[in-house]
Amino acid sequence: MGGRPVTLGASPATQCPVRTHHAFDPDITLMPAEQPPAIQEAIDAGLAFEQTLFNDIASSRPDRFCLVDQDSGRRATVQQTLDAMDAGVPVILRGVLPDDVDGHRVGRPDLLVRHGDDLPATYLPGEVKLHRFLEGKASNTRNTYSVTIAPASDPQARRTLDHARPRVGRLENDALQLAHYTRMLESMGRHPGPEHHEAFLVSGDDWVGTWQLDEVHGTWIRLDEPAFETYSRSESTKKRTALERYDHEFGFRVAIAENAAAGKPAIVVPIYSSECDGCPMYAGCEPTFAADPTTSFETWRPRVREWLALQTLGITTVEQLAAVELTPEWVERYLAEIEGKQGWRKRLGLTIEKARLAVAGHTLAFRAPDSVRAPRADVEIDLDMENDTAGRVLLWGARLRRGDTVAFHAFVDWHELTLGDERAIAERLADWLVEQRDSAAAAGESIMVFHHGDVERQKLRLILGPSAIKHIGIPFFDTHQWAEKHLVATRGLGLKPLAGELGFEWRDDDPGGRNCQLWVDEARATSDAEQRAGLQQRVLDYNEDDTAATAWIRDHTADLVSLTELEGA
Repeated sequence: MGGRPVTLGASPATQCPVRTHHAFDPDITLMPAEQPPAIQEAIDAGLAFEQTLFNDIASSRPDRFCLVDQDSGRRATVQQTLDAMDAGVPVILRGVLPDDVDGHRVGRPDLLVRHGDDLPATYLPGEVKLHRFLEGKASNTRNTYSVTIAPASDPQARRTLDHARPRVGRLENDALQLAHYTRMLESMGRHPGPEHHEAFLVSGDDWVGTWQLDEVHGTWIRLDEPAFETYSRSESTKKRTALERYDHEFGFRVAIAENAAAGKPAIVVPIYSSECDGCPMYAGCEPTFAADPTTSFETWRPRVREWLALQTLGITTVEQLAAVELTPEWVERYLAEIEGKQGWRKRLGLTIEKARLAVAGHTLAFRAPDSVRAPRADVEIDLDMENDTAGRVLLWGARLRRGDTVAFHAFVDWHELTLGDERAIAERLADWLVEQRDSAAAAGESIMVFHHGDVERQKLRLILGPSAIKHIGIPFFDTHQWAEKHLVATRGLGLKPLAGELGFEWRDDDPGGRNCQLWVDEARATSDAEQRAGLQQRVLDYNEDDTAATAWIRDHTADLVSLTELEGA
């Protein structure tokens, strides 16, 4: 590395530490692989969301915002940021902070929000994420759920949003990134102090439809409140703050980077996790994984700490994993080594089952001989929905099967949707379902609606009200929930891996919900009628295939053998 000081951005603290080693090891030359299309499209969509947002708010209130010119070179962007701070600009967009060489940090926070009126001006960091950050959670007699939000156009205009909380799966990574910028602001004397350890996260939540607000907002989050359950050898688990989590994880990455830059042996080894699937540095770890059959376990893997615990207990092969017996003594030793006890038994149990399945030479089976097969009906309706990038449901696809007769029905509106438009589409579907119910009843036929995952049922209730399913009057059946209870699969139980494992093929070369949203955007944007029609048909075909895949799962799992039978064969 030629003696160059090690500096890291905000991402390493939330990423696999082996990536940091690969980035700084002078003996490793890796050409980062192209991102998978779905991941790249998500990145592009996030950048477009940020660009549109910043252009809108900066042009609407030029007196309050400074949008740093990213095309003017690093030195110039740092100076623009410092000049804006000196001038006390209320909100700085796309700022670039001076390198914190002593702290080994570099950083480009999306927003810097001024705190108070003191001079020199101090700032709190902010980020923009397209993902949904909040979820509804009703307060009760034991717990009150609320968050502090503010418009992206005026982050200082705080208000309380009741019956909401951050999504557990989003909070930690977002908070650790904001902690990185907090430490940088502290190091340069531009943070208001430890009593104000908070940050602003602008997210892609459905602010209009779900939260009944008229513009994009962000959530103010505390970085100094214990929120993350972590491993503690002395206390088993301990809740730590975002800043504590960040300081530990970032300090570890710095040590890894300095060790790698010095050409010393690696202090971390690859452990397969879900992050590997889209990692641009996967090639550097691939030799380690080549002989590890557990890399085919694409869902419900143990967490990294749990994998380390298994290794500590001498479980290093898939055969050993398959042979594990959860005796009280073994469980006690295992629990002493892991962090975050919640869900450990389900994760470990499923992983052991999948190891047993792999050792038996199979990828899919029923859990036990008496596992329940999926129900059938005289009239079967397979339901699947598609929403646009704004979160509005523009298409409900229903595949109707009565005996050997199959017909696909699409309830769709291709225009930019209002709340009323979205409701009108769902009402058309509901009316049609009621017609099918009455027709089946008149013929003395049984009828069921099938969906893979609960999103269709949830969306109908959200759009049409909590009594929507009761009004329709047809039993709804979630094949994903059924599969999780009764099937074991090394590839996973989502619609595409499960139906694909059973031999179903989508017509589209690149099927996926995110891709479908982009096709909708392209169709809405183009003035070419032929191109628009082609994109719309692509969406319809994809949706129809999803409904057919849902039926395929029922049709092709009935004759599967059980894991118990495979092991006894």
